[in-house]
Amino acid sequence: MGAVEHVGRDGAFLLTSAVRRSIVDHLVGLPRLAVEGRPTRDGGMTAAELGTVLGLHSTTVRFHLDQLVSAGLVGSHFVRSGGAGRPAKRYFVVEGELGPVAQGGGDSGHYKVLATLLAGALDPSDEGRLTPEEAGAEWVRDRLEHGDDHGLLEDGGPPPPAGTSGEWMAKVGGIVDLLQEWGYTPDLSLSGREGDVTLTLRECPFLDLARVHPEVVCGVHRGLLKGALDAAGEPDAGVSLRPFVGPGTCHAVVLRHATPPEEPIVPGPGRWAAPPRPAAAAPDPPGPVPDPLPAADEHDIPPPTTDRPSIPPHQENPA
Repeated sequence: MGAVEHVGRDGAFLLTSAVRRSIVDHLVGLPRLAVEGRPTRDGGMTAAELGTVLGLHSTTVRFHLDQLVSAGLVGSHFVRSGGAGRPAKRYFVVEGELGPVAQGGGDSGHYKVLATLLAGALDPSDEGRLTPEEAGAEWVRDRLEHGDDHGLLEDGGPPPPAGTSGEWMAKVGGIVDLLQEWGYTPDLSLSGREGDVTLTLRECPFLDLARVHPEVVCGVHRGLLKGALDAAGEPDAGVSLRPFVGPGTCHAVVLRHATPPEEPIVPGPGRWAAPPRPAAAAPDPPGPVPDPLPAADEHDIPPPTTDRPSIPPHQENPA
């Protein structure tokens, strides 16, 4: 599902352009919380920054941005970088104009709570704060009790542990649904006879922050999964997290009958590798070719003249 759904009629017409679609998709894909100096969803990007990402000249990008701003799909503001010079004009997606997809899933309020939870885990002044894993587990338990539990709970409480592999996989499927709701793109594969599962997590909403503070972001992720397992009646199941096995990719191994010992979160070789750069958007198709000029009617063509121009007598050649 792309970020261009649920737009108005005029916006949909504008987004038939591949360039404008790419601009909006990139602005929508910015994280809500990022390392200082990196662009965020609310802060937006300049035309030059977008041009670098999309492989287009900033003048071309600015032309398309002006049309998106006029349609109300994109907004702009001026932001000072802290140094001397003029403030930079940055563009951002207007909240509400692109529907739920553009706002971090169908439940943007809980998404913002998760971002706040991460920010709190980074606050050194809060001496009584929970560990990132504890905070993640507490958040997901509260989320399941007061929202859509995706079939993980029974009568408002944890069900009994799964008695068959089918029951276990149904619970894992509910957890995968939760991950998708929270903005992740998980792939699932079985990795053992006991039903151990490897979840490949892509498109982390907090990717930039995770590179700098993996112990915080990945700790919260491990807490989310462990809290969901506890709520689903699987307190003996464990989660082993392997961050950055590739650029922007992590593995979460869910162990059905084993809780791994407390293990440090060690980023893999993909921690600082840049994700694959998206292909440059194709230029807009040329406008309609004007019709050729109609052929002239034969009556409109003047007849050829045979009259020689008169030559003044003094310029005639002598006999």
